Amino acid sequence: MSKIEQNQMWITLVRLVTASIWLNAGIFDKLLNPGFLNPNSNSYVGFTILYFSEGSIIKSFLYAVAFPHPILTGELVMIGEITFGTLMFLGLGTRLASTAAFYTNLIYFLSAAWTGAEEYGINLLMMCIDAYFIYYGASYFSLDSLIEKKFRLINSKKLWITIASIIYLTVILYLYFYGL
Repeated sequence: MSKIEQNQMWITLVRLVTASIWLNAGIFDKLLNPGFLNPNSNSYVGFTILYFSEGSIIKSFLYAVAFPHPILTGELVMIGEITFGTLMFLGLGTRLASTAAFYTNLIYFLSAAWTGAEEYGINLLMMCIDAYFIYYGASYFSLDSLIEKKFRLINSKKLWITIASIIYLTVILYLYFYGL
């Protein structure tokens, strides 16, 4: 096995591990957690938003965007995490998924880093991994690499960053104006 193939295998492994983190968070911590969207539960997303916002440097943002409608926010977070994980697992739309995941990790980081090393560390690490995949894309062992042979557009960093940014900004603006 050549050095390039070995590197591609490691990149694929990092992509699959990253995908498993997103899928675990979206499926097991949220989708299969009966209390996540239940206001009468201790694991209710609204309590998490409230807790994280208390010491957060983006407290105003959380109060304006996430806190007014925690169930919708929780549903969107759950859908996002499952989508990031699925796309990363397949290596499909890797730059798009990584850009949206970067923004999500940035919000988590700015919201919860003050709570301790665990939130600080995982979100900072995930942002670095996201940035890698935004810049370099998926490895040879991905659906992106198969599609790229037919469509060069799949390799356009600017296109996928722009699309993901517009989608993310649209969701945030929707959440902001939803409660008004």
